[in-house]
Amino acid sequence: MSKITYVNLSDLNLPDYQAHDQIPRETIQEIAESIKQFGVIEPLIVRDTKQGLEIVAGCVRFEAARLAGLKAVPCIKMELDSKAAEVLKLHENIKRVDLDHVDQGHTFQMMIETFGMTEQQVADSVGRSIGYVSQHISLVLFENDLSRAVKEKRISFSQARELMRVDDPLERSRLMNYCEQDGASVQILKGWVQDWLRISSPAPSQNDNPTDQTDIQNAPFIMRKCEACDKSVEISNIRLVLYCKDCHHAIKDAIKCEKHNAPYRDPKISP
Repeated sequence: MSKITYVNLSDLNLPDYQAHDQIPRETIQEIAESIKQFGVIEPLIVRDTKQGLEIVAGCVRFEAARLAGLKAVPCIKMELDSKAAEVLKLHENIKRVDLDHVDQGHTFQMMIETFGMTEQQVADSVGRSIGYVSQHISLVLFENDLSRAVKEKRISFSQARELMRVDDPLERSRLMNYCEQDGASVQILKGWVQDWLRISSPAPSQNDNPTDQTDIQNAPFIMRKCEACDKSVEISNIRLVLYCKDCHHAIKDAIKCEKHNAPYRDPKISP
C-alpha cells in the first residue's frame, strides 16, 4: 500500500504543463472552504524530478490548500517518468469529470507532440476510442471561436462536432449563432449542416442539364418549410418553439381548420 506523508506546500512544484487551462477562482474558493472544515481528504500524487517534488495529480487541491492557509498537505510519492505522469494526470482528471473538452483536446495534443504518441496510443492509454481523441484534438486545432464557445459552455461539444463539418467560416459562425441564440438542438443542427453540405457540394459536370446547374448555384442557402403557411422560408427567419406532442398536434389541427374555414374542436373537450 502506498505510504502517505505530509509535505510542506513550499516544497511542492506545479508541473510545467497543467491540463486545466484556467481554474475558476470560485471553484478554488469552494474547495478551500471545504478544506478549512474537513482538511485535505484525498492525498496529492507527487513525483521526484531534478527540480524537486512535482505535483502529478492535485493541482487544484494544492491551490485550495494554500488559500485555506495550510502549511502542509498529504501526499503519495510515485516513481513516474514524464510520460507516465501525464497519462496518470489525464486519468485522474477524466475520472473526476472536471476536465472540460477543450482542456482534454489540448492535453491529447500535448501528449502527441511531447512524447511522440499516436492518437491510437493516446486513446489506449486513457481508455477512450480513437474517434474521441481525434475529435477533441480537431476541436482545439480547428478555430478559436469554436473552441472558446465550447469552453464557455455556449454550445455543447456535440454541436461543435457538427459545426466542424462546415468549412465555410461565415456559414459556420452563422449556424453557431443559431445554436447560441435560438437553442437549436444537435438534431436540428445536424439537418442544417446536411443541407449546407448538399448545396455546397461540387457543381455537376458539363453533361448535366445547364438549367439544373444554374438552379443549384442560385438556390437559397438553406431553406425550411413553415408548418403553418407551407411556404419555403430562409432558415434565419425560422424560429424554434418547443411544444409537447399533444399541443403540437392541436396547433397543427387548428391551423388546418383555419385554412379550410372549418370550426376547430379541441379533442380533449367532450362534445
